[in-house]
Amino acid sequence: MEKQLATKDSEIEELEKANRDLLDDMASTFDDGFKEALAQASCENPGINTSNCDPGNHIVDGRVVPLDLGEGTALNRLLT
Repeated sequence: MEKQLATKDSEIEELEKANRDLLDDMASTFDDGFKEALAQASCENPGINTSNCDPGNHIVDGRVVPLDLGEGTALNRLLT
């Protein structure tokens, strides 16, 4: 019984590591895509101000504002 429990604990640890690795990969891909989009916007619109552009921001009423990254949000888990 203890051996089965140890095996299950090991499997859980492997799954948790795989999950963390996947989340890290997703966050990296998201960040790379965001940077590419900024580069394209800058290329198409020379002189554009991208200083407020950040993957942690969004548009509200025509203004760039920080996203609500409450602890329970999926985006918070990806970006932290």
